[in-house]
Amino acid sequence: MRLAIFGTGGMGREVADIVSRSPRLSEYYSEISFVTDAPAGPVQGIPVVHPDAISSDDELCLAVGSSADRRMLAARFAGRRFATIVSDHAIISPLACLGAGAIVCDFAVVNNGVTTGDHFLANVYAQVSHDCLLGDYVTLSPKASCNGWVRIEDDVFVGAGAVIRNGSPARRLYIGTGATIGMGAVVTKDVPAGATAIGTTLRSA
Repeated sequence: MRLAIFGTGGMGREVADIVSRSPRLSEYYSEISFVTDAPAGPVQGIPVVHPDAISSDDELCLAVGSSADRRMLAARFAGRRFATIVSDHAIISPLACLGAGAIVCDFAVVNNGVTTGDHFLANVYAQVSHDCLLGDYVTLSPKASCNGWVRIEDDVFVGAGAVIRNGSPARRLYIGTGATIGMGAVVTKDVPAGATAIGTTLRSA
C-alpha cells in the first residue's frame, strides 16, 4: 500500500516522519510519496509525484494545516481513499471515534467519548477532553486544549496554545461553523459562527 501525502510543507513532512518511525504504519504503507501540482524533488529522500500519478490503490493524506484547504482538497479528490494517520505517541481512547482522513500527531490526546468529523487535525500536544463533538475539517494547532462537553462545528481553526473551557452535560460550550480561535486565546463562552476569539474577548471576523 502506498501513502500519498499531499503537500511537502511542514505538515506533510511531519506526517512522513510519523509514518516512517512507526513499525505499525511502515508495515501497512510499504511506500510513501509526496503529491503536489508542481512536483520537483525528491524531498528528504521521498519522491514527489503529480496528482495524476495517484492510483486507486493508494491512500491519500491531506497534510495541510488549513481547514479550508483540506476541505477544498477533499472535494477535489472526492472518491479517493483517504488515510487516517495516528502517531504511535498519541493517545486515543478506545471509546473515541475519529472521522475519515484524520491526522493525530505526536503526544496529542483524544479522550473518552469524543467524536470527530472527517479530516480532523490534532497537531502536537493538542488535546480534546471527554464527550466533545467535533465537526468536519476542525484544526487544533500545537498545544490547543479543548475541555469536556464542547461542541465544535465544521471548519473551525484553533490556534496554538488556545484553551476552550468545558461545557456540561446539560449544556455544551458551542463553537460555531468557521470560527477562528486565536493563538493563546482563553474561550469562556460560546463563539458564534464565523467569529474570531482573541484573548478572553470576542470580536467579529
